[in-house]
Amino acid sequence: MFSTRSRPSSRSRRAPRRSGRASRKGQAAIELALILPVLVLVMLGLLQVGVVIEDYLQLQQAVVEGARVGILGQSDSQIVAVVDASAPSLEPSALQVTVSPPASQRAQGTELTVQGTYSVTVAVPLLAPIIGSTVQLSSTAVMRVE
Repeated sequence: MFSTRSRPSSRSRRAPRRSGRASRKGQAAIELALILPVLVLVMLGLLQVGVVIEDYLQLQQAVVEGARVGILGQSDSQIVAVVDASAPSLEPSALQVTVSPPASQRAQGTELTVQGTYSVTVAVPLLAPIIGSTVQLSSTAVMRVE
């Protein structure tokens, strides 16, 4: 009836040990909280660089189009209008176009220079202290008058 075997008492039993998963999850959460702001800043910086490059390419193409019109005998105001029309995503108030020489001094064989400058506003507020609130872009096209 009675067994001579002794049973371990409930007091001597050890509680099962955790495998460490809970502490690893906490560590991962802390690491994510530390690295996430840096990662977001880098991603927004890349996005802003992409916007600046796109605006520069549009400015460059618009200036070339203006020079093409200018070498065919158009006036300075027509050249500026073509540059504005060739860059639809650029804000016209931030775009400045200079044409030299003036239309009265252009003759066949002379060079026509069309220069465009554009101010890109930095859209990411966290990047403004690092790179400034605006980025100045400039492009020049030189062609021989026909």
